[in-house]
Amino acid sequence: MAREKRVKEPKEKKVVEAKGSSWTHGRQMSGRLLSGVLFLAIACGPLALFAAAARPAAVASAPAQTQAAGLTSEQQAAGGYALGFVGSWLGATKEAPGDLGSYVDLASLRQLSAEQWQYRDLSVVSITPIKDTTLTNVVVAANVKELTVSDSSESSSTTWPRRYFQVAVSTGEDTLRVVGLPAQVSAPVQGKTTALAYSQTIASSDPAAETVSAFLGAYLAGSGDLSRFSSPGTDFTAVTPAPYANVNVVELRSDVVPSKTPADGDTVKVLATVSLLSPLEQQLTSTYTLTLTARASRWEVSALDLAPQATSEKKSATPAPSPSGTGN
Repeated sequence: MAREKRVKEPKEKKVVEAKGSSWTHGRQMSGRLLSGVLFLAIACGPLALFAAAARPAAVASAPAQTQAAGLTSEQQAAGGYALGFVGSWLGATKEAPGDLGSYVDLASLRQLSAEQWQYRDLSVVSITPIKDTTLTNVVVAANVKELTVSDSSESSSTTWPRRYFQVAVSTGEDTLRVVGLPAQVSAPVQGKTTALAYSQTIASSDPAAETVSAFLGAYLAGSGDLSRFSSPGTDFTAVTPAPYANVNVVELRSDVVPSKTPADGDTVKVLATVSLLSPLEQQLTSTYTLTLTARASRWEVSALDLAPQATSEKKSATPAPSPSGTGN
């Protein structure tokens, strides 16, 4: 039977915004995996797995408060709590179970792994409240070190595939506790490509393209005064220290054809594909979405848009930028 353990609430309650790592208790995960879980499921059935959650961690959840994303603070906290649980579950071994016992009753697990499992880049993928219950489904991902053996050459290689684990967390009665053990699941299905509104191609010699090129050069490489290419009233701040030695706009698309002599107040939204070169000759390709506004017959950057502009029209999606080859 599950044994719940509560922590006395402080005299003055404070609403604490749950963050991704706030419920991990600051643990450093050692990178090891529990090996007896699947055998436990076969030998003892589903009830044994849920009995493994016999002891919740002594963590009082924040008072329920609806967040903008539609999740209460308790449900958001469940994400960080599940993150810590999966890390402890992956890191537990027979000789060093770590703090897995703060989440579940170790006696119910019967056997822990003798070998280490290594993992990295642990993160919360999704938090989904289960309707009409106090349970929240949390999916946690990690890159797990695995050995791949080739049948043809009898050789092996090490890989770090991205693995996904779902956890059920109870958020009722002002406490957080896990229900059952982590279960590996398939990767989320990738959605269809979003059709974008940037149907026009802008030549590099166009005044709008010159503004974008100069602005991004000042913004990312420190080449020039950023305010010279910005609309009045904006407060853009260049990335410092400048991470790139060269910024080259390889493609520029817009939602409408920009005028070479625009009237004051005219606007155009642009999508810039940019080749970035570091002082160490390292190269990246990025995309930036900007809004340009005309003033005194010239284009200025009035906004760094948060996301590309999608179109509702049924037309082919804007081609995804292809990685560039060598630095220019």
